[in-house]
Parts: sequence; C-alpha cells; structure tokens
Amino acid sequence: MPPTRLAAIAVAFALAVSGCSGGDDDDDATDDTDTSSTEFERASVELEVTRAHLVSPHQARRDLDAATRDAVTGVVEDLLLVTSATPLVEGKTGGGFADLFTADAGARAANTDRAAIFDEGVPRFGELTTETATVAMTGLAGSMDPATELVIATFRWDVRSAERPKDRIVREGQLHLVPDDGDWKIGAYTIVVTRTVDESTTTTTATTEPDE
Repeated sequence: MPPTRLAAIAVAFALAVSGCSGGDDDDDATDDTDTSSTEFERASVELEVTRAHLVSPHQARRDLDAATRDAVTGVVEDLLLVTSATPLVEGKTGGGFADLFTADAGARAANTDRAAIFDEGVPRFGELTTETATVAMTGLAGSMDPATELVIATFRWDVRSAERPKDRIVREGQLHLVPDDGDWKIGAYTIVVTRTVDESTTTTTATTEPDE
C-alpha cells in the first residue's frame, strides 16, 4: 500500500479515537456537575418516646396502645416542625398549624401566645444539631369508658446551630391532647422556650387551660 494511503488511514484512526475520548470527557463533566450540586437543607423533627403509659380506673397501669402513641408523637413532632425547626432551618413557618389544635387553643396559640409558640424573628440556624429530642406520655381513660380520653405529652427539644454552636433553642412543656373526629389535637398547653442567640438569652412561657 502506498505511504500516502497509510498516512491517511493513520490520521483518520487518530481522529476517531480522539472523538471517542472527547465524548467520554463530556459525559464525565456532566456527571461532576450533577453530583456537585448542593441540596437545599430541609427541616425535620424526630422524637424519642421515653414513656407511654395508660392510667385507667378499670385496670392496672399498662402501655398506651401503639396507634395512640404514634399519633400523639406525630402531633408533637409536627408542632415542633411547623413552629420551630422550619423557621430555624428554612427561614419560614411550616403549614398545617391549625390542624394540630382544637379551635380555641389554636386561636390562642396563633395570636396571644405566638411569641412563645413560634421561633419567628430568630436568625436562621441552618443545619441543626440536636442535643435532646424526647417525649413522654400518659394516657387517661374515663371512669365510664375504657377508651383513652386524654393524653398528656411532656416533651423536651434542645437544638443548636451547627455553624454557631452557642446559638441554642430549648423547648419544653406539656401538651394536653384530646380525640377530635378521629384525630388527636392539642386542647391545652404549657410551653417554655429559652432562646440563646448572639450570647443573649431570653425565656418565654405560654400557658392555656383545657377547653371546657
């Protein structure tokens, strides 16, 4: 085969290899772009149940049934998520607040007691470091009906800013939850929140009586 013909084939082969290699580099570049994107930090709350008992005049103290325990835990977690974790992490309040309360208790929490219930106006913490996240509950059955009529949930939620560890929110208190059309709702509460931001500490308390 003439030398010029061999040279032409060599050039063509080199171009083909170069083209294939370039395609692989493009794919790698796309993958790097996808994996290096930063995901938006989302707020979350998960509580450890330390106790869940039922007190009843009909029988000795026993464990609260799993369905009630899980439902009440979910309400307390949602309350902390909507009023505290979401404002601290995302800079906004969460949704569904009114669904967690009876009508009277919800109206008071959203207005008169708002300064204690919501962590509004607090600089964003960003990612949270959880020191304590617990809930203990005691269910009470009626004297005429063995069904659970009231659950008292005692919680403590202590979090810090991962970026600014001295900034801290401690929420603790008791919630009185009652059954309402198949759901458990907060009918009364005592909440104490201690906020430490920029080395300044304040404590705010909110208390309301059970609905009559």
